[in-house]
Formats: sequence, structure tokens, C-alpha cells
Amino acid sequence: MSTRRQWLGAAASAAVVPWAWAQAPYPARPLSWVVPYPAGGFGDAMSRLLVQKLGERMQQAVVVENKPGGAAQLAAQYVKQQPADGHTLLYADIGPLAMYPALYAKLSFSPLKDFAPLTRLFKSPLVVVVPAGSPFQSLADLLRAAAAGDGLNYGSYGQGSQPHVWTEQLRIKTRSRMTHVPYQGAAPALQDLMAGRLDFMCDVVASSLPLVREGKLRALVSVGSEQRLQVLPQVPTLTEAGHADLDTPGWNGVMVRAGTPAPVVEVLHKAVVAALESPEVLGRFRPLGLEPAPLAPAAFGEFIQSESQRWGLAIRQAGIKVE
Repeated sequence: MSTRRQWLGAAASAAVVPWAWAQAPYPARPLSWVVPYPAGGFGDAMSRLLVQKLGERMQQAVVVENKPGGAAQLAAQYVKQQPADGHTLLYADIGPLAMYPALYAKLSFSPLKDFAPLTRLFKSPLVVVVPAGSPFQSLADLLRAAAAGDGLNYGSYGQGSQPHVWTEQLRIKTRSRMTHVPYQGAAPALQDLMAGRLDFMCDVVASSLPLVREGKLRALVSVGSEQRLQVLPQVPTLTEAGHADLDTPGWNGVMVRAGTPAPVVEVLHKAVVAALESPEVLGRFRPLGLEPAPLAPAAFGEFIQSESQRWGLAIRQAGIKVE
């Protein structure tokens, strides 16, 4: 019997030892940080500062690879094709990780089947803005106008974007008349808003904040912040405005390919969180309204699942589809 126990113990040890001794030390080569958006955009800029601090932590170079297009499918497919060894990371936000599965009839990746969560990065609040010359001084003013006459026109940076889906939730809840005008990016939408060709817009704080500070736009309410934003202390929260059930922020995070060894996931998680909480990163992004919100890998996976259910329901209720 003792011989059998010894054999079983040796077999159990053999099952876990090979990864430890057969693999090269981790990381064995430079890491790739894949971004599904073009160079020069906000996600790209955020990534470049993060990978600088991550590289210092890992004592290895981390290279940003931009692979835009195809509703993040090009980036996701690329990461899926790489070895599950922790040398290729996928940066993504609420769209690819929680909304696209409900928006696209044919999506070539499954966020939680094809990838393993590392951590959430930032929570990104939204803000409802109107032209500086708008008569609306509050969200209540805007909703009264949206319920009367022909209603209001609003813009977003794309069909199926979080601001689009969120505004449709608001429209359905308040039974308002709101017509969506989609744009290819936030910049042209904000230009038309400032010119008065749109009545209002829900946008990420980071892109609207400079225009609010310059007096070109007026912020009516913040979305997804438990307290008033430090960068917009005069602007009430959505909960203050009476719509706590719709008060949810945007967010982003980091994934690796499914099947990446748990020890590697743990090393990467700790290193990414350390980079996220570095003074340089916080000093750059907190003034834009972003707050670090890391989660452990398992908790981040549960969060993605919960967000997928929430936004999937909202998308179906609004009947939003993207070809």
C-alpha cells in the first residue's frame, strides 16, 4: 500500500512540475500589448503609458501592437492565434468584452471562452452635454423637451456604442422622443453638437471635458460616478438627477489567451495593477475623470459576465443591431 501511495504522490508531483522546469523563465521575451483601436486614439495613448510602467515592473520590453478593425475581431483573432504563455495581452473595453456579443450576429470570438481575464483597469464615467447656447440647464429640462413636440436629436461616436445604448435606455425609461445620429468617432459628433446641429450627446468625460472647460459645451449630468466628479464638481450625478438605475460607467481591462497557466496570470495581474497604480499613470488619467478600478482575475471574469447580461438586455430591449 505504501508503494502505491508513493507512486500516486510522484504522479501528482509530475503533473505540476513540468510547467515549472520545462518552460523558459517568464517572461522569456518581450511582451505584446494588442490594442483593437488605431494609433493616436485614447485607448492607444492609455496603453502606451501603461506598458512603459509594466515593462519596468516585468524587466522586459512591452510593445504596443495596434490592430484596429472588424469590431475588435482582428485584434482578438490575433491574440487567439498566439501561444497561451502570457507573452501576448489584449487591451479591450466594455464594447468588445460585454456588448459586442449582443450587437453582432456573427462574432468570431467569445470574451470569456477564448480569453482569460487579468484585471479591470479604469472606470470611465460618461457625461451628458449640450451646446453652450442650449436652453437646457438640467437633465430634467432636457427630458421635458424630449417628451414634447418632435423630440430631440442626439449624437454618439457610433452605432452600438455605450453612449448610444445608454441614451436608448434613458429614452425607453422616460418614454421620450429621441432620434439617434451615429458618427464615425466622437470628434465629428462633438463638432456638430457645438454647431447646434445636435441637441445633446452622451460622451466619455475624457473627450468632452476640455470643451466644457472652454465654455463650448455645458455638462448637465455625469453618468457612472458614485460621487460628483472632481474634474466637474458643479455637475450633479445621475443618481442625484433621479435615475440611479441607469448610473453605470464605462470601463476597460486586460485579457490573455485562455489556457494561460495560472502562475503566469497571477504574475501579470500583479504587474499590471502595479503599473496602473503608479504615480505617473494616476497623474495622467485621474485629471480626465478616470479612476483606477482593478479586480482580481476571477472577480473580473464575474464582472464581465454580469456586464454582458446587463448590456445584452439593454441592447435587445432597444432593438439595436450592427451589421
